[in-house]
Amino acid sequence: MGVMRRNLFLVLALFTALCISVRADLTPAQQTDAEYLINNGYSEATAEQVLILKNRYAGEPCEPLYEKKHNKFVRFLQNCYSYLDPSIDNEERYHHDIHQSPSVRDL
Repeated sequence: MGVMRRNLFLVLALFTALCISVRADLTPAQQTDAEYLINNGYSEATAEQVLILKNRYAGEPCEPLYEKKHNKFVRFLQNCYSYLDPSIDNEERYHHDIHQSPSVRDL
């Protein structure tokens, strides 16, 4: 009985050792890297959003990861909208003087 019990224990120990998953040690910085996210099936938009959130949290400037190609009419409309809306931060970085009280210059 002792030999059979010992063999059973060795087989169970071997089976347990083989079933343990082996994973590479990844840091959170590596797991949130844009290239890592895209290579693991996430979209470019998700990778760009993660990069922007990381930069905002770290207090670094936020820049787009990928440049989007549009025709001239769409770019013209985007530039007009970004000029009218001071909360939009685009590549041209229009300067808006934001004052807390209304004035004649707001018209």
